[in-house]
Amino acid sequence: MSSSLRELREERGLDQTLQNLLRALTLNLELRARYRVFEFEAHQDGHPEIAELFQRLRAAESEQIATLMAGLQSRLGDAELDRLRSGIE
Repeated sequence: MSSSLRELREERGLDQTLQNLLRALTLNLELRARYRVFEFEAHQDGHPEIAELFQRLRAAESEQIATLMAGLQSRLGDAELDRLRSGIE
């Protein structure tokens, strides 16, 4: 997890909506990373159909992450979002 995202989450005085956006983003990023591992392991175990399922789920997580980033952009503004993006990528 990036230090920028962690710093934002730990800042005092954040309203509940912003905390929820950041929490949801963190969970989606972690889940997307796990899906990649699950996909690899399913291939290794000889289950290509399950590997494909995890690949589709990972793509869905990417869409959710983009949606959450758009929500953060509307809440934080472009400057703060650029700082957050630089820490995630």
